[in-house]
Amino acid sequence: MTPSLRNPLRTVRQRLADVSAGPAGSAMLLFTIEGILFTLVNNMVNNNNNMFALRLGASDMQISLLTTFSQIAGLIFLVPGAIMTDRLPNKRRMLIISLSMLAAAYLFIGFVPAFGAYRYMAFLIMLSISVCPLTVYNISWQAYFSDVIAVEHRNRVLSKRTAGTFLAGIVVSIVTGGLLASAADTQAKILIHQIFFWVACILLMLQIFVLSRIKSTGIGERTVIGLKDLAKAVSGLFKSRKFLGFFGAALFFYIAWQLDWTLYFIGQVRYLGMNEAWLSYVGIGGTLVQFLSVGFWSKINERMGVRFGIIPGGLSLIGCPIAMIIATSIPISMGPTVFLILHTIFNLTFATIPLNILQCLLEVIPEKNKTLSISIYTVFISLSNAFMPMLGVKLYTTLGGDLKALQISFVIICVVRIISMGLWVLRWLLLRRDEK
Repeated sequence: MTPSLRNPLRTVRQRLADVSAGPAGSAMLLFTIEGILFTLVNNMVNNNNNMFALRLGASDMQISLLTTFSQIAGLIFLVPGAIMTDRLPNKRRMLIISLSMLAAAYLFIGFVPAFGAYRYMAFLIMLSISVCPLTVYNISWQAYFSDVIAVEHRNRVLSKRTAGTFLAGIVVSIVTGGLLASAADTQAKILIHQIFFWVACILLMLQIFVLSRIKSTGIGERTVIGLKDLAKAVSGLFKSRKFLGFFGAALFFYIAWQLDWTLYFIGQVRYLGMNEAWLSYVGIGGTLVQFLSVGFWSKINERMGVRFGIIPGGLSLIGCPIAMIIATSIPISMGPTVFLILHTIFNLTFATIPLNILQCLLEVIPEKNKTLSISIYTVFISLSNAFMPMLGVKLYTTLGGDLKALQISFVIICVVRIISMGLWVLRWLLLRRDEK
């Protein structure tokens, strides 16, 4: 066991003390704060969307549609957003625009319960619209980050930012879960959901302020892109063997990951009887071990490279279906506790996914039209995200829509994830002699 796992409090103090030390220290601190604010927003809103939809009258399939419609809406803005971003020498401007639009969307979503019988539909439409600026923010942030932070500092900066976001995730899970669980009735819980969206607006404004403090000299390229350039960018990417190798492994990885996004919620709420407090405990347990282990995985990256470092993340995804199968196979009085323990253990390696997958992507895309290349890759990931959760629910309902069907579905998902981890191992073996 590593020292960071033996002494959690010392780990927190140490990371807070040295987060701004060394090369790129100022940018590291600001990117960490910016990441914390975004995590507070993302967890406060998105971690509770399924419960909000359930209280607005959504069925199981309608809950899965939240992901499907949102991803399709985001796809519409992916390539145009990337083209607009690549036109800017300083991509921070696009980040600020997208965050401002996201804040406006969340402000409106806070009022959807006022639509009465149409409140779920209003929520579905507005949440889908909000994903458009969120998508542009994500691809613009990746390009802006690679402009501002030199390649030799990226692992260190990302590890500190990731650690900060994990810590923020723990805090927001405790607060939001506690508030929702303590609410007296459904109407009170709906009001709390509304307040979450309005608080998110304020946090997004703070995030914009922090971004404006990051020193940036416009070191990124300014590129004017037409249809011919778009065709060339697509053609160039899919002629690159290194990109194709990463793309194939990453796409299958996301397909395997996204299959149970709605099923996991169904298993927790319908078959394990978890309320908001229990859901927050699960989130806290998983996030805590990720926070404590991210420093260890960062050192693995430095020694073995990010292509090897992402492999352990596959173990986490394999373990999650196993945790659900075991927990739903024992008496329900023990189920939530056993699930919490197993889910926490299996999250020990999950930190490698947010820490490494972006670094692996930046290794294989060209500097020219960088944001556009990222968006082309993201189009396929988003298409997978749009349909895989719904396909997971469809598999579950086709098998019978009961507990046995849920368990069989998770067995199938577990097998798919084993294959996915095998692809990461194969990629590392083929490229292990290359520069890390």
